[in-house]
Amino acid sequence: MTGPVFQVSAALDANVAGLRLVGALDLDGAAQLLAAVADCFARRPGCVVLDLSGLRFCDCAGLNVLLEVKATADKIGTELRVEGARTQVARLFALTGVDELFAGGVPRLPPRTL
Repeated sequence: MTGPVFQVSAALDANVAGLRLVGALDLDGAAQLLAAVADCFARRPGCVVLDLSGLRFCDCAGLNVLLEVKATADKIGTELRVEGARTQVARLFALTGVDELFAGGVPRLPPRTL
């Protein structure tokens, strides 16, 4: 895919880890996100916040990584919050039925009319 390069930056403190995702999350960015999340989870924060406000695109490979992150968070007992999902990402969540997994940080989109 051609487009914005994926970047992830972390802000960590004792109980909350924040990850800001920027660009396009696809197969090329998956390893980078998984490495950043693994570093966060190793610190055992009570909460990990994924800021998606800079994420302009996410495909099924990116979605699979986000689902893996959610499953890992649930497994280790860390709260995962998703904030700032833009239209394309929120629509992907809604169309695939995973929006409820990330509830609270995913805006509800109005149904499309044909």
